[in-house]
Amino acid sequence: MIKDIFKKDINRNIAGVIMADNTTDEAVFQEVDEYVITKDLSKKLDEFFEVYSSTIGKPTENIGVWISGFFGSGKSHLLKILSYILSNQRIHSDLIGELFIQKIGQEDFELKNNIEKALKVPAHSILFNIDQKAENSGKNNDDAILAVFMKVFNEMRGYYPKFGYIAKFESDLDKQGLFEDFKSKFKTYSGENWETGRETIHLEIDSVAQALSEVKGISIESASDTIDKYEENYSLSIEEFANEVKEYISKQEPNYRLIFCVDEVGQFIGDNTKLMLNLQTIVETLSTVCKGQAWVIVTSQSAVSDLVANQKSTEFDFSKIMGRFKVKLNLTSQNANEVIQKRLLAKKDESASDLASLYGKVQNSLKSIIHFSDREKRYKSYATSDEFASIYPFVPYQMDLFQSCIMGLSRNNSFQGKHQSIGERSMLDVVQNVTIKVSEDSIGTIATFDRFFDGLSSTIRGELQAQINQAINSLGANSLEVKILKILFMLKYVKEFNPNIDNITTLLVNSVDCDISDLKKRINQSLIILIENVFIQKIGDIYEYLTDVEKDIENEIKAISIEQREVTAELIKWVYDDILRTNKVRCELNKQDYIFARKIDDTLVKGKDEEIVLNIITPLVSDEYKEERLLAKSIGDRDIIVYLEPNFTFIKDLELYAKTQKFIPQKQNGNLTDTERALLMNKASDNNKRRDNLLDSLKEMFSNAKIYFNGSILDIKSSDPKLLIDKALNVAIPVVYPNIAMLNKIYNETDIKTILMQSDDLLTGSDDALNEAENEIFNYLKRQKASHQNVTVSKLLEQYSIKPYGWYQSAILCLLASMFMKKRVDLKRSSNPLTKQEILSILSNNREQSNIIVAIVEKIDDKDIKAAKDILKEFFPNGNFTSTSAREIIELANKEYEKTISKLNSFLSHPYSFKDSFKEAIEKIKVYEKLDYDNFFIDIKKYEDKLLDLKEDLLDSLFEFMEGDKRKIYDEIALFISTNKDNLYHIKDERINDLYALMKDLEPYKGNKVQAAKTSLKAIEEQLNPMIDSVRTKALVKVDELIAKIQSLESFSKIQGDKSSVIKPLQAIKLSCENSNNIDFINQRVNSESLEKAFDNANEKILELLPTEHKENIPQKARTRFDKIKPKDKYTLETVSDVEEFINELKSKMLEEINSGREITL
Repeated sequence: MIKDIFKKDINRNIAGVIMADNTTDEAVFQEVDEYVITKDLSKKLDEFFEVYSSTIGKPTENIGVWISGFFGSGKSHLLKILSYILSNQRIHSDLIGELFIQKIGQEDFELKNNIEKALKVPAHSILFNIDQKAENSGKNNDDAILAVFMKVFNEMRGYYPKFGYIAKFESDLDKQGLFEDFKSKFKTYSGENWETGRETIHLEIDSVAQALSEVKGISIESASDTIDKYEENYSLSIEEFANEVKEYISKQEPNYRLIFCVDEVGQFIGDNTKLMLNLQTIVETLSTVCKGQAWVIVTSQSAVSDLVANQKSTEFDFSKIMGRFKVKLNLTSQNANEVIQKRLLAKKDESASDLASLYGKVQNSLKSIIHFSDREKRYKSYATSDEFASIYPFVPYQMDLFQSCIMGLSRNNSFQGKHQSIGERSMLDVVQNVTIKVSEDSIGTIATFDRFFDGLSSTIRGELQAQINQAINSLGANSLEVKILKILFMLKYVKEFNPNIDNITTLLVNSVDCDISDLKKRINQSLIILIENVFIQKIGDIYEYLTDVEKDIENEIKAISIEQREVTAELIKWVYDDILRTNKVRCELNKQDYIFARKIDDTLVKGKDEEIVLNIITPLVSDEYKEERLLAKSIGDRDIIVYLEPNFTFIKDLELYAKTQKFIPQKQNGNLTDTERALLMNKASDNNKRRDNLLDSLKEMFSNAKIYFNGSILDIKSSDPKLLIDKALNVAIPVVYPNIAMLNKIYNETDIKTILMQSDDLLTGSDDALNEAENEIFNYLKRQKASHQNVTVSKLLEQYSIKPYGWYQSAILCLLASMFMKKRVDLKRSSNPLTKQEILSILSNNREQSNIIVAIVEKIDDKDIKAAKDILKEFFPNGNFTSTSAREIIELANKEYEKTISKLNSFLSHPYSFKDSFKEAIEKIKVYEKLDYDNFFIDIKKYEDKLLDLKEDLLDSLFEFMEGDKRKIYDEIALFISTNKDNLYHIKDERINDLYALMKDLEPYKGNKVQAAKTSLKAIEEQLNPMIDSVRTKALVKVDELIAKIQSLESFSKIQGDKSSVIKPLQAIKLSCENSNNIDFINQRVNSESLEKAFDNANEKILELLPTEHKENIPQKARTRFDKIKPKDKYTLETVSDVEEFINELKSKMLEEINSGREITL
């Protein structure tokens, strides 16, 4: 049996639970005696004792020690052992410290020397669990840690630990040497020992007063209120505490040390910044006040740096806290594993040998039954026979996985108790508990992982394990379902471990010869039962424990009513939106995309019906389809049928996903507690994972799917669903579109331009030049023509894109372009044939294709072609009508029409009176430009006379005029009239009317009208030009005379500096006359009024420019213009008497002006 293989009795009391207050001699001796010093622990001890011993007799501030490590690492045990060693108390005639030294190996001589040095100085350890000691004071108080330190210090000195003010009272009496006498007197008056009476001190006030009155020699009245005053005035500070400690140490032996050993301080502090600072200040003050004789050693699940990092406040300098704990000892789980193997699982020599032999026989089978998936590689099986023998009946992975479970449960507040320490139940205790339970089993039995739960159950919050208790009641304590439930509970928060069926099976392997296949089968049945009873949930292939609240939500989800269409809707999205992600397939034959109809379970679910159909039969209905039905259906419908095998689990998970998706929004609309809201968020996250797993399952179903088409099962496989469907649809395309083979090459849109722009001599123009696909189109056009049906480009595209062709647009358009170039078809808009360039534009643009007719080119008689060419050559003598192609002749004719019209349109921009002639010519030409294409050669002969008359009667004259000398002469006459409009009034010649008549003529281009007008123009110019020269010459003389007069003035000569500004206006008048050909303008510029005004302005300028001394000497005469005094009674002089009378009157007025001192300006 297993119990017989161990060196020591497995049932012995080994105090697996490390309790700080369990300090009986027997317990202390056993703990030290059985303490295992591992390699890692040896290093940590060396680290501690090197610092501790090196500061003996020297002041030091390095008095803080931080021991960290999670569940099972042995941190609390190490703290306890250190407290025993440093106190070095004697038990059973042995000094504990000396007993421990004997466990140190010879190779660790430095460690041994340092411990021996440490033991030479007296010391006392105060070992306590701070959470337990703080029960009454609590940790809500900012000084909670100080209160506990003071409490245990008082307790160590024999003072009352519960109330500080009573301890203070005791301490004060002790300092006065009255405490023992007081206790004796108190017993006399009270009848009870002081240690008992102080528990109810307020009921013993009289006894206290009498005893205190007697020992102090004071009145009873004065002593009566002493305790009340102590209570009223009591306060505690860190400085006072440190001084109390210092005072106590000063009364001890030289180099004495007092050591506070504080267990689970990290748990107590948590994220409370003030408590952390409280601890830091205590250590700092003790180090300063006690000069290294008071030490503080603490344990915590977190390293001090991690605990500091978790503090929420940014107000404090936490580096000081880290500096208080210079010695930091971090214990790992490996340390615990080694301790367990050496202290608990150590085997007898012969048993170890037998186990090694057994491993040799079963090691291969063990590899196949104890293994995990890739994600769980950190969790190991046996590596060697020695490892098997040392850890049996356990498996190496169990220790690490169990600690991961504890960490996860701890992080999620799964343990009960006000400040429950996760390390309270040590690994040693749990492993011993499991070992005892399998001790009666035969060799070969392996402890299953579920057994570890029993060692924890007493510490786990009751509501969290209610499901397990319920399962025990309904399914039986030893049922496989309960074992699985315990495992899933422990694994609930271990994120790095996947509890799928394979891994769960591994965790429940119970012997070295386990039938793994049978075990997995039974586990699968048990998992189904647990899911049905809502103890667990399944997400993909992962199983998860449900708490009570989670179970309630799960039941609500299961109660959600959901229709089949809602489930199907999810499946549709996954298949076509998430997996296939397209409604097109690329055909390998021609590299073109074809749209396919998307069906699910025989129902069109996306888009519209198409000629190529993908029909996916899903697990929702696949059990209704037998192979015979699918084969028959694939012949009748010509669908690609993808058959996904029935999968009950997939359907259930899909329904649960759909229900959960419906449930979460409904639930979120109600009033939720924080817990419910958090669970809903987790449920949403879990459902997302479920969706991902379902998608993976769906993809796997595709890889295993059968594909039916045209009465057979296709031999197509692929792990990529999209690639699988592409391959299947490519099988269908040539069957659905058999005429796709007529396309003898792959066409691209760019080929349209290449075909249309190629040289005509590359084409034969015969029937033989048409390929198979072109012939197919040509024959279709002939049939349609016989039925008097027009065929547009868009109709042609539609006709050949469907069964049995499946031709793609670029191919059809390229074939059409090729047939055009081979002169087998024309493309027409409103019966008008299109040019290559127009065709290229239309074939590249979908918008007009519905209006463009594809017509077969009819054969034209050669005689008709020749006759048309002769007419066109006569009408367009510069045209190149050498081609024998009917289409090209028509195209050339239309181009010549267009050129002619373009020229005539350009003439319209000129401002001629006969513009209507251009418009008339354009309208007449357009009639012939729009001749019906099919009747072109008939109509051109019919309109021959009219066409040539138009040329002779109008076009020739217009072009002769516009492109010859007539237009130049016409423009010259128009410019002359425009320029000399005012001057012509001075010419008395009838030939001026010839010029005006030409400008008004509506047909000046006919006859010799322009030449006749040119002769009249020359005659008019010969009269006008000398007249203009004479007027200009006289005007310039007048201006020069006036300039000379001004320059001769005495005042002009007296101007100092530049004088040009005086005559500048007159020079401007002179320049304007020189540059003008307008007789009236020149005369106006030099009339008497203009010149008089110019003369006055010049005199004013002279006066402005003269120096002051000359201005007074210049007489300023008034002036009178001659026009003002000229007699105005008569406008004409008809007789001698009229002349004499006019002269006499003028003379009289002139003399009157002169006599009045005025000047007369003529």
